[in-house]
Amino acid sequence: MNPPFDRTVCACKTCTNCCRVQPGPLAHGDFERIADFLGEDREQAKRHFWASPGALVRLGSGETVRVGTITPKRVKGRCVFLDENDRCKIHPVAPFGCAYFDTHMSHVTAMPRSLWMLKTQVEPEYQALRDQLPYATSYRPVAY
Repeated sequence: MNPPFDRTVCACKTCTNCCRVQPGPLAHGDFERIADFLGEDREQAKRHFWASPGALVRLGSGETVRVGTITPKRVKGRCVFLDENDRCKIHPVAPFGCAYFDTHMSHVTAMPRSLWMLKTQVEPEYQALRDQLPYATSYRPVAY
């Protein structure tokens, strides 16, 4: 499923710091694209990801729920996909949460992207994959 948005292009230090603090979450379909890009089967690719607690979402009823997500693992304080020069090894197929957001984005721009991603994350296949992954051992969400 292709996102109806343009990728971001910002690579400033504030945006790339996310690669160390909290790598972006996957949307439904990202995992398979990344595995294919890496030339790995699905079982091999699982070792790069974990189940994150995810985002708190306020429903129209006013109820707040948490939608669990999948994110790249953080190893030694950085995304597992960063190389020794702090360059993304999977940049062409980066997770939606990395490729379609930046820290300078307005709420008006970010909100439709967040809603689109959320709709993919509640898909049963996405949550079934999440259930097969180890739970995140570090999770450091930040406000932008």
